[in-house]
Amino acid sequence: MKSKKQKWNWLDGLTKRNKPAGITQIKKHNMPDWADSYVYKLSSKKLNKTYIGYHKENGKTYYGSPTDKELILLISDSNSDLVFEIVEYGSKLEMMQLEHELLVEADARNNPNYWNKTNGQSGVPKFNREAIHKIRDIVKNEIKDYVSEPVLVSELSEIPKAQVREVTYDKDNLKDIMDSIKRNAGSTELAQPPVILINRVYNGIFYDEIRIGGAHTIQAYCKADGGKYKNTTKLPTIRIPEEFHKDITDDGITLLGDLLNARKEISSPAKWEDGTKYILKVRSMGRSWESPEVRQDLFDMGLSSSSVRTAYENTYAAIDNEDMINDGYTVKDYTDKEQHQDELEDKIKEVQKYEPDAFVGSSSSAAITWDRIFGRYDEDKKPKHKRIHWFVYHTSKKRQDDHWPKLKTKLLKLNRKYGKPVDLKFEELPLYTKEVSKN
Repeated sequence: MKSKKQKWNWLDGLTKRNKPAGITQIKKHNMPDWADSYVYKLSSKKLNKTYIGYHKENGKTYYGSPTDKELILLISDSNSDLVFEIVEYGSKLEMMQLEHELLVEADARNNPNYWNKTNGQSGVPKFNREAIHKIRDIVKNEIKDYVSEPVLVSELSEIPKAQVREVTYDKDNLKDIMDSIKRNAGSTELAQPPVILINRVYNGIFYDEIRIGGAHTIQAYCKADGGKYKNTTKLPTIRIPEEFHKDITDDGITLLGDLLNARKEISSPAKWEDGTKYILKVRSMGRSWESPEVRQDLFDMGLSSSSVRTAYENTYAAIDNEDMINDGYTVKDYTDKEQHQDELEDKIKEVQKYEPDAFVGSSSSAAITWDRIFGRYDEDKKPKHKRIHWFVYHTSKKRQDDHWPKLKTKLLKLNRKYGKPVDLKFEELPLYTKEVSKN
Protein backbone atom coordinates (compact mmCIF):
# COMPACT_ATOMS: atom_id res chain seq x y z
CA MET A 1 0.00 0.00 0.00
CA LYS A 2 1.89 3.01 -1.31
CA SER A 3 0.82 6.61 -1.07
CA LYS A 4 1.26 9.31 -3.70
CA LYS A 5 4.07 10.70 -1.58
CA GLN A 6 6.00 7.49 -1.98
CA LYS A 7 5.75 7.72 -5.76
CA TRP A 8 6.97 11.31 -5.86
CA ASN A 9 8.08 13.89 -3.38
CA TRP A 10 9.52 17.36 -3.75
CA LEU A 11 12.57 16.67 -1.61
CA ASP A 12 13.94 13.96 -3.93
CA GLY A 13 13.72 16.49 -6.77
CA LEU A 14 15.72 19.12 -4.87
CA THR A 15 19.11 19.21 -6.61
CA LYS A 16 21.95 21.63 -7.27
CA ARG A 17 20.18 22.67 -10.47
CA ASN A 18 16.70 22.77 -8.99
CA LYS A 19 16.92 24.92 -5.85
CA PRO A 20 16.49 28.48 -4.59
CA ALA A 21 19.32 30.85 -5.49
CA GLY A 22 20.28 31.42 -1.86
CA ILE A 23 21.01 27.74 -1.16
CA THR A 24 24.48 26.77 -2.32
CA GLN A 25 24.83 23.40 -0.61
CA ILE A 26 22.35 20.54 -0.15
CA LYS A 27 22.99 17.71 2.32
CA LYS A 28 20.44 14.91 2.02
CA HIS A 29 19.64 11.42 0.85
CA ASN A 30 16.36 10.32 -0.67
CA MET A 31 13.38 9.94 1.61
CA PRO A 32 12.65 6.27 2.44
CA ASP A 33 9.24 4.84 1.56
CA TRP A 34 8.27 4.37 5.20
CA ALA A 35 8.65 8.09 6.08
CA ASP A 36 6.40 11.01 5.19
CA SER A 37 8.10 13.89 7.03
CA TYR A 38 11.51 15.27 7.86
CA VAL A 39 13.42 17.75 10.01
CA TYR A 40 15.73 20.12 8.16
CA LYS A 41 18.19 22.92 8.88
CA LEU A 42 18.88 26.10 6.95
CA SER A 43 22.14 27.63 8.11
CA SER A 44 24.56 30.41 7.26
CA LYS A 45 28.22 30.24 8.26
CA LYS A 46 28.67 33.90 7.40
CA LEU A 47 25.96 34.99 9.83
CA ASN A 48 26.40 32.09 12.27
CA LYS A 49 22.63 31.57 12.25
CA THR A 50 20.39 28.53 11.85
CA TYR A 51 16.73 27.76 11.18
CA ILE A 52 15.29 24.37 12.17
CA GLY A 53 11.95 23.17 10.83
CA TYR A 54 9.93 20.09 10.05
CA HIS A 55 7.77 19.38 7.02
CA LYS A 56 5.26 16.73 6.02
CA GLU A 57 5.93 15.94 2.38
CA ASN A 58 3.05 16.45 -0.02
CA GLY A 59 4.89 16.58 -3.34
CA LYS A 60 4.60 20.35 -3.64
CA THR A 61 7.46 22.83 -3.89
CA TYR A 62 8.70 23.68 -0.43
CA TYR A 63 11.64 25.72 0.84
CA GLY A 64 10.75 25.96 4.49
CA SER A 65 8.26 28.03 6.46
CA PRO A 66 10.34 30.66 8.24
CA THR A 67 8.66 33.86 9.41
CA ASP A 68 11.91 35.77 9.83
CA LYS A 69 12.11 38.42 7.08
CA GLU A 70 15.91 38.26 6.94
CA LEU A 71 15.89 34.52 6.18
CA ILE A 72 13.09 34.86 3.63
CA LEU A 73 15.19 37.36 1.69
CA LEU A 74 18.34 35.26 2.00
CA ILE A 75 16.67 32.21 0.45
CA SER A 76 16.33 34.01 -2.88
CA ASP A 77 19.67 35.89 -2.72
CA SER A 78 22.44 34.18 -4.70
CA ASN A 79 25.07 35.68 -2.37
CA SER A 80 23.59 34.08 0.76
CA ASP A 81 25.57 30.83 0.74
CA LEU A 82 22.91 28.96 2.74
CA VAL A 83 23.22 25.23 3.54
CA PHE A 84 20.09 23.07 3.40
CA GLU A 85 20.50 19.89 5.45
CA ILE A 86 18.14 17.01 6.26
CA VAL A 87 18.51 15.99 9.89
CA GLU A 88 16.22 12.96 9.97
CA TYR A 89 13.20 11.29 8.35
CA GLY A 90 10.14 9.86 10.08
CA SER A 91 6.44 10.40 10.69
CA LYS A 92 4.91 13.85 11.14
CA LEU A 93 4.57 13.55 14.93
CA GLU A 94 8.06 12.09 15.32
CA MET A 95 9.54 14.96 13.33
CA MET A 96 7.50 17.54 15.26
CA GLN A 97 9.01 16.11 18.44
CA LEU A 98 12.55 16.08 17.07
CA GLU A 99 12.22 19.69 15.88
CA HIS A 100 10.87 20.65 19.32
CA GLU A 101 13.70 18.88 21.14
CA LEU A 102 16.39 20.51 18.98
CA LEU A 103 14.85 23.96 19.40
CA VAL A 104 14.41 23.56 23.16
CA GLU A 105 18.01 22.37 23.49
CA ALA A 106 19.20 25.56 21.77
CA ASP A 107 16.42 27.71 23.29
CA ALA A 108 16.05 28.93 19.74
CA ARG A 109 13.30 31.51 20.37
CA ASN A 110 15.61 33.42 22.71
CA ASN A 111 18.84 32.60 20.86
CA PRO A 112 20.19 35.34 18.54
CA ASN A 113 21.91 32.64 16.46
CA TYR A 114 18.55 31.17 15.40
CA TRP A 115 15.93 32.51 13.02
CA ASN A 116 13.16 30.54 14.74
CA LYS A 117 10.58 32.61 16.62
CA THR A 118 9.35 29.68 18.75
CA ASN A 119 10.61 26.40 20.16
CA GLY A 120 8.00 24.45 18.22
CA GLN A 121 5.53 22.03 19.74
CA SER A 122 5.77 18.46 20.99
CA GLY A 123 4.80 15.40 18.95
CA VAL A 124 5.60 11.83 20.00
CA PRO A 125 8.97 10.88 21.51
CA LYS A 126 11.04 8.14 19.94
CA PHE A 127 11.03 4.68 21.40
CA ASN A 128 13.67 4.45 24.07
CA ARG A 129 15.01 1.24 22.56
CA GLU A 130 18.11 1.42 24.72
CA ALA A 131 15.96 1.18 27.87
CA ILE A 132 13.77 -1.54 26.33
CA HIS A 133 16.78 -3.66 25.40
CA LYS A 134 18.38 -3.12 28.80
CA ILE A 135 15.31 -4.56 30.52
CA ARG A 136 15.18 -7.40 28.02
CA ASP A 137 18.80 -8.24 28.83
CA ILE A 138 18.08 -8.18 32.59
CA VAL A 139 15.24 -10.65 32.06
CA LYS A 140 17.09 -12.83 29.55
CA ASN A 141 20.10 -13.21 31.81
CA GLU A 142 18.03 -13.31 35.01
CA ILE A 143 20.41 -10.87 36.70
CA LYS A 144 20.29 -11.72 40.39
CA ASP A 145 20.04 -8.10 41.59
CA TYR A 146 16.50 -7.97 40.15
CA VAL A 147 15.25 -11.48 40.94
CA SER A 148 12.97 -11.65 43.99
CA GLU A 149 12.27 -14.42 46.43
CA PRO A 150 9.65 -16.89 45.09
CA VAL A 151 6.03 -15.76 45.38
CA LEU A 152 2.90 -17.94 45.46
CA VAL A 153 1.26 -18.28 42.04
CA SER A 154 -2.10 -17.31 43.58
CA GLU A 155 -0.59 -14.00 44.72
CA LEU A 156 1.06 -13.35 41.35
CA SER A 157 -2.28 -13.87 39.62
CA GLU A 158 -3.71 -10.93 41.58
CA ILE A 159 -1.11 -8.45 40.26
CA PRO A 160 -2.57 -6.34 37.39
CA LYS A 161 -1.11 -7.13 33.98
CA ALA A 162 -0.50 -4.99 30.92
CA GLN A 163 -2.36 -6.37 27.91
CA VAL A 164 0.42 -6.72 25.34
CA ARG A 165 -1.02 -9.57 23.30
CA GLU A 166 -3.90 -9.67 20.81
CA VAL A 167 -5.53 -12.46 22.84
CA THR A 168 -5.11 -12.54 26.62
CA TYR A 169 -4.61 -16.31 26.63
CA ASP A 170 -3.84 -18.54 23.69
CA LYS A 171 -5.85 -21.70 24.44
CA ASP A 172 -3.54 -24.10 22.61
CA ASN A 173 -0.43 -22.67 24.23
CA LEU A 174 -2.08 -22.64 27.64
CA LYS A 175 -3.04 -26.30 27.21
CA ASP A 176 0.53 -27.22 26.26
CA ILE A 177 1.94 -25.43 29.32
CA MET A 178 -0.59 -27.11 31.63
CA ASP A 179 0.31 -30.48 30.14
CA SER A 180 4.01 -29.77 30.72
CA ILE A 181 3.34 -28.78 34.34
CA LYS A 182 1.32 -31.95 34.94
CA ARG A 183 3.96 -34.21 33.34
CA ASN A 184 6.66 -32.63 35.51
CA ALA A 185 4.57 -32.85 38.71
CA GLY A 186 4.39 -29.09 39.09
CA SER A 187 8.12 -28.48 38.66
CA THR A 188 9.05 -24.84 38.03
CA GLU A 189 12.42 -25.68 36.49
CA LEU A 190 11.34 -24.71 32.96
CA ALA A 191 9.18 -21.76 34.03
CA GLN A 192 10.44 -18.28 33.22
CA PRO A 193 10.11 -15.74 36.08
CA PRO A 194 7.21 -13.30 35.53
CA VAL A 195 8.34 -9.71 34.97
CA ILE A 196 6.97 -6.90 37.14
CA LEU A 197 7.40 -3.15 36.67
CA ILE A 198 7.54 -1.15 39.89
CA ASN A 199 5.74 2.24 40.18
CA ARG A 200 4.49 2.37 36.59
CA VAL A 201 1.92 4.66 35.00
CA TYR A 202 0.22 2.61 32.26
CA ASN A 203 -2.70 3.86 30.16
CA GLY A 204 -2.91 6.83 32.51
CA ILE A 205 -3.25 4.71 35.67
CA PHE A 206 -0.57 4.41 38.35
CA TYR A 207 0.34 0.90 39.51
CA ASP A 208 2.59 -0.06 42.42
CA GLU A 209 3.19 -3.26 40.45
CA ILE A 210 2.17 -4.31 36.95
CA ARG A 211 3.05 -7.54 35.15
CA ILE A 212 4.27 -7.55 31.54
CA GLY A 213 5.35 -11.17 31.27
CA GLY A 214 4.37 -14.57 32.58
CA ALA A 215 0.61 -14.42 32.01
CA HIS A 216 0.38 -17.88 30.44
CA THR A 217 2.74 -19.42 32.98
CA ILE A 218 0.78 -18.07 35.97
CA GLN A 219 -2.59 -18.99 34.48
CA ALA A 220 -1.36 -22.50 33.67
CA TYR A 221 -0.19 -23.13 37.24
CA CYS A 222 -3.55 -21.82 38.50
CA LYS A 223 -5.52 -24.23 36.32
CA ALA A 224 -3.32 -27.31 35.90
CA ASP A 225 -4.62 -30.46 37.61
CA GLY A 226 -7.71 -28.65 38.85
CA GLY A 227 -5.71 -25.84 40.39
CA LYS A 228 -3.74 -28.04 42.81
CA TYR A 229 -0.56 -25.95 42.30
CA LYS A 230 -2.15 -22.53 42.71
CA ASN A 231 -1.56 -22.21 46.45
CA THR A 232 1.49 -24.44 46.74
CA THR A 233 3.77 -23.40 43.87
CA LYS A 234 6.01 -20.39 44.10
CA LEU A 235 7.76 -18.58 41.25
CA PRO A 236 10.57 -16.04 41.49
CA THR A 237 9.87 -12.72 39.77
CA ILE A 238 12.06 -10.22 38.00
CA ARG A 239 11.26 -6.78 39.36
CA ILE A 240 12.23 -3.77 37.24
CA PRO A 241 12.79 -0.48 39.14
CA GLU A 242 11.06 2.70 38.03
CA GLU A 243 14.23 4.37 36.78
CA PHE A 244 14.66 1.68 34.11
CA HIS A 245 11.19 2.00 32.56
CA LYS A 246 10.03 5.56 33.35
CA ASP A 247 11.21 6.87 29.94
CA ILE A 248 9.53 4.06 27.99
CA THR A 249 6.19 5.02 26.44
CA ASP A 250 3.15 2.72 26.75
CA ASP A 251 3.58 1.45 23.19
CA GLY A 252 7.20 0.77 24.14
CA ILE A 253 5.88 -1.37 27.00
CA THR A 254 3.83 -3.28 24.42
CA LEU A 255 7.03 -3.93 22.50
CA LEU A 256 8.90 -4.92 25.66
CA GLY A 257 6.17 -7.39 26.65
CA ASP A 258 6.27 -8.98 23.22
CA LEU A 259 10.07 -9.21 23.26
CA LEU A 260 9.96 -10.93 26.65
CA ASN A 261 7.27 -13.34 25.48
CA ALA A 262 9.45 -14.41 22.57
CA ARG A 263 11.16 -16.71 25.07
CA LYS A 264 10.67 -20.45 24.79
CA GLU A 265 10.09 -23.23 27.35
CA ILE A 266 7.01 -22.47 29.48
CA SER A 267 6.07 -19.17 27.85
CA SER A 268 3.89 -17.76 25.11
CA PRO A 269 5.59 -17.30 21.72
CA ALA A 270 4.44 -14.38 19.60
CA LYS A 271 2.13 -14.86 16.61
CA TRP A 272 1.37 -12.71 13.58
CA GLU A 273 -1.75 -11.41 15.39
CA ASP A 274 0.56 -9.95 18.04
CA GLY A 275 2.64 -8.38 15.28
CA THR A 276 -0.43 -6.74 13.74
CA LYS A 277 -1.53 -5.43 17.13
CA TYR A 278 1.92 -3.99 17.74
CA ILE A 279 2.10 -2.32 14.30
CA LEU A 280 -1.36 -0.77 14.74
CA LYS A 281 -0.36 0.46 18.20
CA VAL A 282 2.76 2.11 16.76
CA ARG A 283 0.68 3.66 13.97
CA SER A 284 -1.99 4.94 16.38
CA MET A 285 0.74 6.79 18.26
CA GLY A 286 1.76 8.61 15.08
CA ARG A 287 5.02 6.72 14.63
CA SER A 288 6.76 5.40 11.51
CA TRP A 289 5.21 1.96 11.54
CA GLU A 290 6.79 0.67 8.32
CA SER A 291 10.35 1.55 9.33
CA PRO A 292 13.21 -0.99 9.41
CA GLU A 293 13.29 -0.61 13.20
CA VAL A 294 9.67 -1.73 13.59
CA ARG A 295 10.22 -4.67 11.24
CA GLN A 296 13.21 -5.67 13.34
CA ASP A 297 11.04 -5.40 16.45
CA LEU A 298 8.76 -8.05 14.94
CA PHE A 299 11.67 -10.38 14.29
CA ASP A 300 12.93 -9.76 17.84
CA MET A 301 9.50 -10.83 19.13
CA GLY A 302 10.15 -14.20 17.54
CA LEU A 303 8.05 -13.82 14.37
CA SER A 304 9.25 -15.54 11.20
CA SER A 305 9.60 -13.73 7.88
CA SER A 306 6.25 -15.12 6.71
CA SER A 307 4.58 -14.06 9.98
CA VAL A 308 5.98 -10.54 9.59
CA ARG A 309 4.53 -10.37 6.07
CA THR A 310 1.18 -11.62 7.35
CA ALA A 311 1.25 -9.09 10.20
CA TYR A 312 1.72 -6.25 7.72
CA GLU A 313 -0.86 -7.61 5.28
CA ASN A 314 -3.44 -7.64 8.07
CA THR A 315 -2.36 -4.17 9.16
CA TYR A 316 -2.98 -2.83 5.66
CA ALA A 317 -6.36 -4.58 5.64
CA ALA A 318 -7.29 -3.04 8.99
CA ILE A 319 -6.34 0.42 7.73
CA ASP A 320 -8.38 -0.05 4.53
CA ASN A 321 -11.35 -1.22 6.60
CA GLU A 322 -10.98 1.77 8.91
CA ASP A 323 -11.01 4.15 5.93
CA MET A 324 -14.07 2.48 4.41
CA ILE A 325 -15.97 2.50 7.70
CA ASN A 326 -15.19 6.20 8.06
CA ASP A 327 -16.72 6.68 4.60
CA GLY A 328 -19.94 5.01 5.72
CA TYR A 329 -19.34 1.45 4.50
CA THR A 330 -19.86 -1.86 6.30
CA VAL A 331 -17.11 -4.50 6.19
CA LYS A 332 -18.47 -7.94 5.30
CA ASP A 333 -17.27 -11.00 7.21
CA TYR A 334 -18.72 -14.16 5.66
CA THR A 335 -17.00 -16.43 8.19
CA ASP A 336 -18.77 -15.00 11.26
CA LYS A 337 -22.20 -16.41 12.17
CA GLU A 338 -23.08 -13.20 13.99
CA GLN A 339 -22.28 -11.06 10.96
CA HIS A 340 -22.67 -12.18 7.33
CA GLN A 341 -22.23 -15.97 7.27
CA ASP A 342 -26.00 -16.42 6.90
CA GLU A 343 -25.91 -14.21 3.82
CA LEU A 344 -23.38 -16.53 2.17
CA GLU A 345 -25.34 -19.64 3.16
CA ASP A 346 -28.55 -18.14 1.73
CA LYS A 347 -26.82 -17.49 -1.60
CA ILE A 348 -25.53 -21.05 -1.71
CA LYS A 349 -29.02 -22.44 -1.02
CA GLU A 350 -30.53 -20.18 -3.69
CA VAL A 351 -28.19 -21.54 -6.39
CA GLN A 352 -28.76 -25.12 -5.20
CA LYS A 353 -32.52 -24.62 -5.44
CA TYR A 354 -32.77 -22.93 -8.83
CA GLU A 355 -29.70 -24.41 -10.53
CA PRO A 356 -29.72 -28.07 -9.40
CA ASP A 357 -27.08 -29.08 -11.97
CA ALA A 358 -24.53 -26.81 -10.24
CA PHE A 359 -22.14 -28.04 -7.57
CA VAL A 360 -21.86 -25.09 -5.17
CA GLY A 361 -18.89 -24.23 -3.00
CA SER A 362 -17.26 -21.22 -1.40
CA SER A 363 -13.92 -20.03 -0.05
CA SER A 364 -11.85 -16.99 0.71
CA SER A 365 -9.79 -15.60 -2.15
CA ALA A 366 -6.82 -16.06 0.20
CA ALA A 367 -7.33 -19.85 0.30
CA ILE A 368 -8.51 -20.86 -3.15
CA THR A 369 -6.73 -23.13 -5.63
CA TRP A 370 -7.87 -24.98 -8.74
CA ASP A 371 -7.07 -28.41 -7.27
CA ARG A 372 -8.97 -27.63 -4.05
CA ILE A 373 -12.06 -26.69 -6.02
CA PHE A 374 -11.94 -29.86 -8.11
CA GLY A 375 -10.94 -31.94 -5.10
CA ARG A 376 -14.16 -30.87 -3.39
CA TYR A 377 -16.10 -31.46 -6.58
CA ASP A 378 -14.62 -34.94 -7.03
CA GLU A 379 -15.39 -35.99 -3.44
CA ASP A 380 -18.85 -34.46 -2.93
CA LYS A 381 -20.54 -34.16 -6.35
CA LYS A 382 -23.85 -35.86 -7.12
CA PRO A 383 -24.80 -37.46 -10.46
CA LYS A 384 -26.90 -34.40 -11.28
CA HIS A 385 -23.92 -32.00 -10.98
CA LYS A 386 -22.48 -31.02 -14.35
CA ARG A 387 -20.80 -27.72 -13.51
CA ILE A 388 -19.32 -25.74 -10.60
CA HIS A 389 -20.62 -22.49 -9.11
CA TRP A 390 -18.06 -21.11 -6.64
CA PHE A 391 -18.65 -18.18 -4.30
CA VAL A 392 -15.56 -16.11 -3.49
CA TYR A 393 -15.27 -13.66 -0.60
CA HIS A 394 -12.33 -11.47 0.36
CA THR A 395 -10.36 -10.85 3.53
CA SER A 396 -8.84 -7.55 2.44
CA LYS A 397 -9.16 -4.79 -0.13
CA LYS A 398 -5.77 -5.71 -1.58
CA ARG A 399 -6.87 -9.28 -2.17
CA GLN A 400 -10.10 -8.04 -3.71
CA ASP A 401 -8.54 -5.43 -5.98
CA ASP A 402 -5.07 -6.83 -6.75
CA HIS A 403 -4.73 -10.54 -5.98
CA TRP A 404 -8.12 -11.93 -6.96
CA PRO A 405 -8.39 -10.61 -10.55
CA LYS A 406 -5.03 -12.22 -11.38
CA LEU A 407 -5.86 -15.44 -9.58
CA LYS A 408 -9.29 -15.67 -11.21
CA THR A 409 -7.75 -15.35 -14.68
CA LYS A 410 -5.25 -18.09 -13.83
CA LEU A 411 -7.90 -20.45 -12.43
CA LEU A 412 -10.19 -20.06 -15.42
CA LYS A 413 -7.26 -20.64 -17.77
CA LEU A 414 -6.40 -23.86 -15.93
CA ASN A 415 -10.03 -24.95 -16.15
CA ARG A 416 -10.20 -24.32 -19.89
CA LYS A 417 -7.09 -26.45 -20.28
CA TYR A 418 -7.76 -29.27 -17.82
CA GLY A 419 -11.31 -29.00 -16.48
CA LYS A 420 -13.43 -29.84 -19.51
CA PRO A 421 -16.24 -30.76 -19.75
CA VAL A 422 -16.90 -29.22 -16.29
CA ASP A 423 -17.81 -25.53 -16.51
CA LEU A 424 -16.42 -23.38 -13.69
CA LYS A 425 -18.09 -20.11 -12.69
CA PHE A 426 -17.08 -17.70 -9.94
CA GLU A 427 -19.48 -15.38 -8.13
CA GLU A 428 -17.69 -12.70 -6.15
CA LEU A 429 -19.18 -11.36 -2.93
CA PRO A 430 -18.60 -7.72 -1.95
CA LEU A 431 -16.15 -6.93 0.82
CA TYR A 432 -17.81 -3.57 1.50
CA THR A 433 -21.40 -2.40 1.24
CA LYS A 434 -22.97 0.97 1.84
CA GLU A 435 -26.46 1.23 3.19
CA VAL A 436 -28.66 3.49 1.10
CA SER A 437 -30.84 5.84 3.13
CA LYS A 438 -34.58 5.41 2.54
CA ASN A 439 -35.35 8.96 3.61
